[in-house]
Amino acid sequence: MTNSKKSLATIQVIDIFGSPISKAQYEVKNQRTGQVIAAGATNSSGCIVEISRDKGTILDVYIKSMFGGLMVKVQSFSMSRDRMLVKITSPKVLLDLKTLTNQGNSGQYKRKTHIVKKGETLTSIASQNHTTFRALELLNKIDDPNKISIGQVIKLPVNIPAEGSNSHQDKPKPKIPSAPKPKVPQTPTSKSPSKTTQQTKADIGILGTLGDLGNNALEQANDLYEEGKKTFNSAVGSITKILTVDDRSQDGGTPKSNAPNLCKTNPQCIDKGNSELIREINIRLAGFGGALPSDEFTELTAKCIRQFQQDYMGVEPTGKICGNFLVALDKFYYDYPVSGFMAKASCPCGQCAGYGNNRRGVVSGLNSANEYPGIHRSLIWILKALNFYLKNEFKAKKLEVGYIASGYRCIENNKGYNESKEKRTTVNHMGLAVDLHINKNGVRTRELSDMEFIRQSVLSVKMGASEVRTKNKIYLEPKKFSNGKAGAKTWVHYDITYFENKYFNDKFFKKNTQDLNGNMLIAIIQNSNNLNILSCSGLVNVPKVENSLTDQLILTADDILNIMKVTETEVIKFKTETYFQQQAAGVVDTIMNRVKSGVWGNSVSSVANAHRQFSKMTGPANLKPYGSVQNMPTSAVSARIRSFVNQYLIERAEGKKSIIGQNLNYANKYYSDSKNRKQWVDAFHDEAVKKGMILGTGKAIHAHGTVSELKGKMPKPFAVILPKDFKGV
Repeated sequence: MTNSKKSLATIQVIDIFGSPISKAQYEVKNQRTGQVIAAGATNSSGCIVEISRDKGTILDVYIKSMFGGLMVKVQSFSMSRDRMLVKITSPKVLLDLKTLTNQGNSGQYKRKTHIVKKGETLTSIASQNHTTFRALELLNKIDDPNKISIGQVIKLPVNIPAEGSNSHQDKPKPKIPSAPKPKVPQTPTSKSPSKTTQQTKADIGILGTLGDLGNNALEQANDLYEEGKKTFNSAVGSITKILTVDDRSQDGGTPKSNAPNLCKTNPQCIDKGNSELIREINIRLAGFGGALPSDEFTELTAKCIRQFQQDYMGVEPTGKICGNFLVALDKFYYDYPVSGFMAKASCPCGQCAGYGNNRRGVVSGLNSANEYPGIHRSLIWILKALNFYLKNEFKAKKLEVGYIASGYRCIENNKGYNESKEKRTTVNHMGLAVDLHINKNGVRTRELSDMEFIRQSVLSVKMGASEVRTKNKIYLEPKKFSNGKAGAKTWVHYDITYFENKYFNDKFFKKNTQDLNGNMLIAIIQNSNNLNILSCSGLVNVPKVENSLTDQLILTADDILNIMKVTETEVIKFKTETYFQQQAAGVVDTIMNRVKSGVWGNSVSSVANAHRQFSKMTGPANLKPYGSVQNMPTSAVSARIRSFVNQYLIERAEGKKSIIGQNLNYANKYYSDSKNRKQWVDAFHDEAVKKGMILGTGKAIHAHGTVSELKGKMPKPFAVILPKDFKGV
């Protein structure tokens, strides 16, 4: 008879289309001890070795990333039942593409080539053949496009028409069904493969606890388990082929691929609709033609997509959203980071937390000052695109973005403009503008000719920007204003002040790099279950898994109660609800980040009880600490804290991001001793101000960040998993 204290699991790794991933390198670890209990490669059905462990053991499953070869955690689950059939979705996507040996010219298409002649450039060759400079550069793997030689054979791209015309609309989130109750077969003839493979929402098929059943029922359950394993192992025979490229051949040896284009049979391209996915794409294309942050697919959206496809992707522009486009825009996300430009992005006045005090409608000269809650995301994506163009199409100029010289300037900052206390009346730097310093050959340039080149040849041409303020256009500060006053002679200023007011919703303004970048598009698609759009994207992987939450933190009711206790002792009980909620959220997120980091142990209780980390738990004796989180009575948790933590954790479980990113520390310099302030707290506080990580007001603040020695311990973003049917504790 089976030991009722043990759980037996068979695990299958599948891609986002539900196809088994074979030969994937995996590791399975005990989450509590970190011990590797299984390792190897998945079989042809995507299965790993069968695992037996005590019930309650939580396992972490890692898959080797295609990018960089690192082991990436893709799922955690608890060994909770006697028999478990577990499907785990890896961010890797398996495409069943059959490549044949070269068969000469027998394909439907013969690739054309061009032989370089004297006086030709890559640009002129592209123009002759109705393609793009970028396409030829990528297809032919040309490192330096200025160095092509006479007689060199240049491959020309095969253009696949985008015939899809689909609308993308946001759908209401479906209610998560409760897990089905385990069923025990009544007779041996009731066994059916279709029943044994039913999965819960978490893709874990569970054969219930059977310790109290008789031998016949137990044998039947074991039969079901074995039959479920067979279903896993036979799944490889029914993989749906994803067909992505035309039949083609080429003189010179490029193999013919026997894979008809899915776009011809079931095109998925999006060219209309209203959705948050479309809005996100519009925000990211602000620097590729001046897209507006609308949720509507417009003619401007199509124009900007075409520009991105031509200039960055190097493909025949279609003006439609497809899988290839989404993957490329995510690649651009990482290719052109902005974190190194942001040191001076926040307000330096010292009288606000870096991004004003949310004052609106304050008269400033002829204008009305509105302190928006951060920097508009469109500004940052314009900056990304500017750096791309400078480093690629215009790299002969040897220019690049140095840093944001002036980002946010609040109302108080305006009051003390210079030594004579002349008041500044401009208002666009309250979230709608940035000033950039430009480097040339790695050193800042102040040459007017360089600033004019960037304004006239890059921002005006590529972003549709103008030195005349025009509705829904990016504005450029000129070298001289119409009234004769000097303008931006040694720097580049652009702003979006003349965008319509509907584009100034608070949700567009963010304070830290992660929020300014936004979620990866592939993760958004995965979460919306609209995977068909990816069918033309080839081999898809989400590198760095920054925002697709494949990692998890599983919380019990006791964990949640302990989080409430710590939060109760750490948060100032502000009368203003916003300050209270922000500071409380920061404490909750810090506790969870610390658990995932492992620095203070791998549980909420070990983090809460870490030596002198939370003053009322294990702090100095003069504070009369409880000694441990367990010693603090539940009655000491206020209804206000209890209500907030319950609701906030539910929101985190539904996908809300951490308010403090993945940071591990916080401090208040106003109540730190002089030694600590000198050693680290003051510098830590100043860095938090720059990044918009000050929660609270006045001297009642928490400055969030991570000390230098713990930077390498910051966890990746993770999903929060709450107890089943959690409504609060």
